[in-house]
Amino acid sequence: MTFTACARSLRRSVLGAALVAGLVTMPGLAAAVCAPAATAIFPASGIAGTSVTATIAGSGLAGGTLTVYGDAGLTTTVQSSAETTLTVRLDLAVAAVPGERIIFVDTPGGTTGVSFVINAVGGPVVDAVSPPLIATLGQALAVTVSGADLGAVTAAGIAISGAGVSVSSATPSLDGTTLALTFTVDPAADLGTHAVTLTNPGGSAVLQLYVQRPPPTIATVEPAAGEVGATVPLTLTGTNLLGAALVVTGSGVTISGVVTPDDATLTATLSIDAATSPSTEPRLLIVTTESGQTTAEFFVVAAGVLTVTGIEPGAGEPGQTVSVTIHGLHLTGADVTESSPDLGLTNKVVVDDETLTLDVVIAGGAATQTNWTLTVSGAAGSTDVTFRVLAPGDPFIGSLSPPFGNRGSTIALFVHGVNLALIVPGTGVDLSGPKIVESNATAIDDRTVRATIAIDPLANVGYRDVTVNLTSGKSDTRSAGFRVNVPGQVPVIDDVAPGLVPSGATTSMQVSGSNFAGGAVLVTGPGAVVTNPVVNGAGTLITFDLTLAPGAPAENRAVIVITENGTARCGISTNPEPPTLLAAKLVKPGALFTVTSPGFRLFVFEFSVSELFTPGPETWTIADADGSLTLSRLDDVDIGRAYRERHRGFVRVRAVTTTNRIGISPAQTIRR
Repeated sequence: MTFTACARSLRRSVLGAALVAGLVTMPGLAAAVCAPAATAIFPASGIAGTSVTATIAGSGLAGGTLTVYGDAGLTTTVQSSAETTLTVRLDLAVAAVPGERIIFVDTPGGTTGVSFVINAVGGPVVDAVSPPLIATLGQALAVTVSGADLGAVTAAGIAISGAGVSVSSATPSLDGTTLALTFTVDPAADLGTHAVTLTNPGGSAVLQLYVQRPPPTIATVEPAAGEVGATVPLTLTGTNLLGAALVVTGSGVTISGVVTPDDATLTATLSIDAATSPSTEPRLLIVTTESGQTTAEFFVVAAGVLTVTGIEPGAGEPGQTVSVTIHGLHLTGADVTESSPDLGLTNKVVVDDETLTLDVVIAGGAATQTNWTLTVSGAAGSTDVTFRVLAPGDPFIGSLSPPFGNRGSTIALFVHGVNLALIVPGTGVDLSGPKIVESNATAIDDRTVRATIAIDPLANVGYRDVTVNLTSGKSDTRSAGFRVNVPGQVPVIDDVAPGLVPSGATTSMQVSGSNFAGGAVLVTGPGAVVTNPVVNGAGTLITFDLTLAPGAPAENRAVIVITENGTARCGISTNPEPPTLLAAKLVKPGALFTVTSPGFRLFVFEFSVSELFTPGPETWTIADADGSLTLSRLDDVDIGRAYRERHRGFVRVRAVTTTNRIGISPAQTIRR
C-alpha cells in the first residue's frame, strides 16, 4: 500500500507523551557529541501481528533511545547498542494500520530516523539489500533485495523521490525471496538521499538510496616540484574535484588557500620550510571528497639546483624511436646527452622549467637488457637518469605511484612503464612478502597498469619487490619498489559544534579532538562548502566556515577530518524549512488542512489548547500521509476535548522529509 493510497487509514493517532517530547526536542547549537546518522534498518518492513528483531545501521548510534512517529501499533525495544548499530525488537500489533512509521533514534547529539513499514499479509518484507544502496552519478547500480513476498514487485511499482534516479529492471526470483534491481542514475541526478518505495498489492517497503558524485581523479600537478624554502602556487587538474580537501604527507610542507573554482580544478599554496631536506622520494598530495581519495606526487628539491624527478617512458626496444618526457625543476636551458652509441637523441625541447622532451632513437642492433645513462645538464647543474633497452615485448616497470602505503590501508597502485598491455587480468601485479593482497590488476594502456593493494595492519614494515606478469609469460621486477609504512596517529574527533546547521547561511564551526596536525576538513552532502580552515598549533582544534546553499537538503551530514595518517568522522545535521500549512479558520467536520510545501511525505497534524502543544489530553494528533487532512465528525469531537470546550485553540503540522528530518510549521490560531 503506498502512502497516498493509505492516507485515510493513517488517522486518529494519539502520540504518547514520550513520543511528542522526543520529537519536539531538537539538537541544540552546541552538540556535546556527534549527531547520529541512521542509514538503514533491516528488516525494513514486517507483517502486522508479528515481532521481528531488526538492526539499525549508521554512525553515532551508541546509547540511542527510540521513538515512533506515525500511526499507533509499533512498539520498539533496544536490545543492544553500539556506535554503528542498534539491535532492536519490533512488535507489530495485530490491529496496526498498514503503512509507514519513522523510528527515530535519539541521542545526546541529536536525532536521526529510519523508515519501517507495517504491511498486511502478502505485503513485501525486505530483510537486506546487497550491495548497499550507494549510487554514483552517471553509473548504473545493480542490487539484490532479499526477503519475502517480493514476486509481485515490478519496476512500475517502485517509486523514487527526487530527480534523476529510476529503475530500469526489476526481476524477482520464482519464490519471491529475492528481487534483482538495476537503477539508472542520470549524470545530473539529485545528490543526497532518495526514498525508494517498493510496492506490491499487499503493501510497501521504504529504503534509502544515497547518490554521490564519482571519486576524484588527478590528471596533472603544476608544478610537480618545489624547492626548499619556496612558496609554491599549486594547481591540480582532474575530475570531480569540487569541494575537495587537500593534505600532503611528511613534515615541513604546509598547505593553505585550498579552492576548487570548478569541478576540474583545485588550487592551493604550498609553503616549504627552509629547514626541510630535499628528497628523491615524492610527497603525496592526498585529495579527498566524500566519494573517495586519490593521490598525486610532489617533489621537494634543493634550492637552485637542476633536479630530475622522473622520466617517461624510461625504456624502449631496438629499432624504435621513443618520445620521452623528463620531469624536474630548473630545466630551463638544459641539454641532454647519452652514454651509448646505440642511442641517438633528437628533437630536444625545453617545454618549461619543469619539462624537457626529446626523441630517443634506438639502433636496430642495440644490446638488450642494458641500462644506459642520459645526462641532463644546465646552468643550475647536472644529473643522470637511466634509460633501458628492452628485448621485444619485454615488460618494464619505470615507476610506482604511490611508492609507499600505510599498514591497514587499501590503495590504488599505478605501475608506469612499457609493454604493460598484456598484464594478467586481476593477478598480474605482485608484491613480495606476506600480508599484502593484490587484486583487480588492469591495463589502462600499454604504459600504465592499475591494481588494488590491501595492506594488512600487521604487514612487515619496509621495502617490497614489485613484479608485473604478462599473459605472454614475460615479467619484470622492480627491486624494493614499494615501501610499507607504519602510519602515525590517526585523527580523533571529540566534538563538533554546532551540531545543527541551517541551510542558506554560513556558520562558524569548530572541531575539537587530537592528531589534527597538517589536516584538512570537508563536509558531506550536497550544497556544502568549507572555507577558511585553520588547525591550531597543538593539532587539537580545527575552525572553519561552513556554507550550506539555500535549499540544501535537510539531512544528516558528516564532518570529515583528513590527515596523512587517516580520517575521522563526526555527524552534524540540518533541519528543513518549516512547512507551509494552509489551515481552516474553524474546527468542524469537513474542515481542510493542507501542507503546500514540497519534499515532505508523512505528516502529523496537532491541535492543542496551548501553542506549546504539551503532550497529553490537551493535544490531539492526527497522522496523515499526503498532507491533505479533512476533519471527520469524530475528529471534531476529539479536538473539542483537547481544547477543553474553549472557543479558540492552536494547530500546527510536523512533517517528515525524504531524509527523515522533521519540519515544524508555526502555530496558528483556530476557532471552534
